[in-house]
Amino acid sequence: MITSRIALTLGLTTLLTLGGCSAGATESYEDMAVSAPGMAVGESVEMAAVESDGKAGYTSEPDVITTGYLSMSVDEPSAVADQISEVVVASGGRVASRSDYSPVDYGQPSAYLDVRIPSSDLDATVASITDLGEVQEISVNTVDVSLQKVDLDARIEVLEAAIERLTTLLVSAETTADLITIESALAERQAELDSLQSQRDYLSDQTLFATLSINLITPVDATPSDPDGFLDGLMRGWESVLAFFAGTVVWAGILLPWIGLVVVLVAVGWFIARIRSTRKQ
Repeated sequence: MITSRIALTLGLTTLLTLGGCSAGATESYEDMAVSAPGMAVGESVEMAAVESDGKAGYTSEPDVITTGYLSMSVDEPSAVADQISEVVVASGGRVASRSDYSPVDYGQPSAYLDVRIPSSDLDATVASITDLGEVQEISVNTVDVSLQKVDLDARIEVLEAAIERLTTLLVSAETTADLITIESALAERQAELDSLQSQRDYLSDQTLFATLSINLITPVDATPSDPDGFLDGLMRGWESVLAFFAGTVVWAGILLPWIGLVVVLVAVGWFIARIRSTRKQ
């Protein structure tokens, strides 16, 4: 009886030690990366994996999260948004969100999409999308998350070993107190493992699929580009003259009723003043 209690106590102590090791895994990997400042991030991550597991568990190519923004000028934003959705789905991706704006009285239509594209097909898919309109702005950003992946994998491995050991101790528990203690520790480790696995799955999804935000506007709302030559400049100047006169006509139509109202009020005031002056005479 005493021997079994001692063994159980030693087992729980060992598991607590393993839990502490999982919490300190991040610092150990960060120290490995910092200790070699001239080494690339992907290479330091690979060395960390080799030193921790004794074998190369990760490739030298770093895993990155890719995000981007694309703004295009198109004639019909909603129709082009449908075409973009088809291109994304055909590449193996998906449309995460979409919003369409179709004004009734004034303004210009527009559309906005957030799409997830497989990272391996990102360049080809973006090229297909840009063929559907005139590109106004495009940007792509990448963030290396190899170190985070290594850290999560190491902590998950430690927790899985701790849970396996706790399960073995649970079977051999001889008292109610031991049973409650082991079940509490097992539930805590399992909750932490589920959380880390969720983080790992989310990180994998972010690296496997790039996130691209696409804004579709009409040529009226598009930012004008610089003229290419004399003829282009001449056409821009003529368009500006026409736009000025068109705006002048619109404002004249807006002001005309007010001018008429002011004329009527002035005429009424003059007529009243005229009557008063006649009575005084």
